[in-house]
Amino acid sequence: MVCLLKIRGMLQQMSVIERKLADFILDNANLLRDYSSQQLADAVGTSQSSVVKFCQKLGYKGYPDLKLAVNEAVITASTLQRDSAEPRQVQNNLTAMVEQLQFSLQSHLRGILEINAEKTLLEVADMLAKADNVLLAGYGKSGIVAHDMQFRLLQLGKLALLHSDPAIALQMASMLSPQSIVLLVSESGQNADLLKLARYAKQRQIPVISLTSFKTNALSVAADQALFALSGDENVRINPILVQLAQQHLCHILYLLLCQQQNNDHQLEENSKLLNILAQP
Repeated sequence: MVCLLKIRGMLQQMSVIERKLADFILDNANLLRDYSSQQLADAVGTSQSSVVKFCQKLGYKGYPDLKLAVNEAVITASTLQRDSAEPRQVQNNLTAMVEQLQFSLQSHLRGILEINAEKTLLEVADMLAKADNVLLAGYGKSGIVAHDMQFRLLQLGKLALLHSDPAIALQMASMLSPQSIVLLVSESGQNADLLKLARYAKQRQIPVISLTSFKTNALSVAADQALFALSGDENVRINPILVQLAQQHLCHILYLLLCQQQNNDHQLEENSKLLNILAQP
């Protein structure tokens, strides 16, 4: 499923020929195993070399690797459809729904390292480690991800600022130094308030990190470092949930990288004791 999600996520940044290849694969994924690279090229009216370049753009060595990934996605989707189509009792329906969510989530989480280079993740973790302050912003369900990351950073002794009001977030940004970081979370990457905050931070030479869905968007273009989570699941009920959980998982990876860098388990233990104060009568 990761392969098809990547293709859907990259549609907006593809050339005309690449879009034709992508559309053909998405529409005929179950038939692709019977196509050679030349047959695929002939089907969409392009060259074999264009097919190879398309595969490499998606992160695969060549057409055989892409075809294998698409075939695995088809088998997975067929299995899920067959399971959900079988008559079940209410409890079994619940089990099937949970299993489908878990499997889809696993695909989204696996895709994180396919669409975010290890070098980028390490650089972002290093930026966060060196920052004197971190301003986080995210609205709607993206705010859940931003709040969670704020808590993780506070656990590590990093001053992390966040406010749900765009005007107050902008005021906070005005008090940051160039040694600070702005981390902006958005599924679409098109939120007007976040874009204004990003532009303001750039004017003040404050580095910006974006976390958006995997596609070309204004926020990722404006950022100094762009991180992505897969989107594009065809199930409209669970796709927003999957994107949110994938974004949180990516933030947790950054948190663990920071823990590894700073080796500050003592700080985490002290923060756990601090939270115990709230449990006292």
